[in-house]
Order: sequence, then structure tokens, then C-alpha cells
Amino acid sequence: MAKIIFIMLLALSANAKYPQWLQDSVKVVAEFEQPNRYIPSYVEGYGFVINYNLVLTSAKIVFNKKKADEITLYHTEVLGQPIACLSHAKILALDDNIDLAVLEVERFTDIYCNILPTPNFRELSFQKTYFNLFKKPIQTSLQTLLGENLKISYFSEQDWSEFLRSRIAFRDFLDFSKEEKEKMLGMPLFIENDFLGLKVKEFPNASSESLKVGILTHKEILDFLCKLENETLVFKNKKDLKEFCKQP
Repeated sequence: MAKIIFIMLLALSANAKYPQWLQDSVKVVAEFEQPNRYIPSYVEGYGFVINYNLVLTSAKIVFNKKKADEITLYHTEVLGQPIACLSHAKILALDDNIDLAVLEVERFTDIYCNILPTPNFRELSFQKTYFNLFKKPIQTSLQTLLGENLKISYFSEQDWSEFLRSRIAFRDFLDFSKEEKEKMLGMPLFIENDFLGLKVKEFPNASSESLKVGILTHKEILDFLCKLENETLVFKNKKDLKEFCKQP
């Protein structure tokens, strides 16, 4: 009996440490043509896997006057294990006015970044593991977060180690230094396990309070995707998005 209780406590501890959305989070590395040795040839950031093998990230990571030449995604297949190569990706849509890029996953790799033949087990597994973005966003405003001093959650990694959940009061999060905020671009943010939005660059003159502090909310992301769905063919044959965008 004691052994069973111990196992249950371990399971509860693991779930508290590793929420499901950690498995939907990725590290994004974008490579650019290097004009000279003084300008970095790559940019690192983060992203979030959603429906249809799509990944949300900061446009600043994958676009700098021109699109990145190569985009590689890294994640952890087993939580608690080191981050490893997952796949390459291409830019499907981008708007640097809100600092959002939508990537489409392609060319899956093994953990050492060698491209796998298709179909492959990683591609099949990836199609079943994603955050369902097409649902009603939480109704909490940023002012509520500040007023009630609520905590937000995000994932952290250091030196290509494992992804771990971090929690911080929203007020303290806003007080991060410019350098700390730069390192978090593309990071998904949560209130417990409810998706709040994506960390993007700050737009001091934006009409949106969220963009002023550099957070593109779940609702703003959905508005962008639905506008593309209604006005373009970028998301052709993506039935779930089409049905969601039809809702009043």
C-alpha cells in the first residue's frame, strides 16, 4: 500500500512539474546568410506547436529584412530529457506589425538533425501532439493580471537542457530587463494551463495594451489566423480553422 501511495505521489509531482503544454513547446533556430563575421548568422528563440503541424513564433526570429535561409526546430520527446533536433520548418505567414510568424513543419529529422525518409515515426507522432488553439480564449485582461498580481507560467531551458515549467508574478514578468525579454521571444505564456498568448517584441505606440507590453494574446492570434483564412488561401484545406472562424 505504501508503495502504491509513493508511486501516486511521484505521478502527481511529475504532472505538476511537466504540464502537457511543455510537449507542445519548441526551440527555434533560424539561420541567415552571413554578410560579414560581425553579424550573427543565426537567431534563437521559441515557438508553440498548434493544429495542422503549425508553429507560432516571433517574426523577429525568422525574418530580418528577408526570410531565414533555414529554420530548425528542437524539442524534447520525453519530458525530463535533453532537447534534440525535431525537424525543419518554413514560413507560411508573417506579420511584423504584430511580430507573429506562422511556420509549417517539414522534413522531420532524427535527434541528430539527419533528415528522415517519409513517412516516419516522428512525423506520425507529431501529428497527434499539439495544442488545440481553436477554442475560446480566456477572458482575463492584462489589467486583471496586474491588479490581482496573478502568476503566469512559461517554460525555461538553459544550455540546451530540458524544458522546465517556470512561474512568476505577472508584475515581475513585466519588470524583466530588455535582454531577458529578447531571449524569450516566441515563448508561449500561460495562466496555469490556459494559454494567455505569445511573447513578442514590444510596440510602445500600439493601440493594444497587450502589444505595448509585448504579449500577443490568444484572441489576437486567432483574429490574425481568421483574417488570413477569410481573405487568402494560406490555410487551404484546414477544416478546423475554417469552422472556428465561421463562429460568431
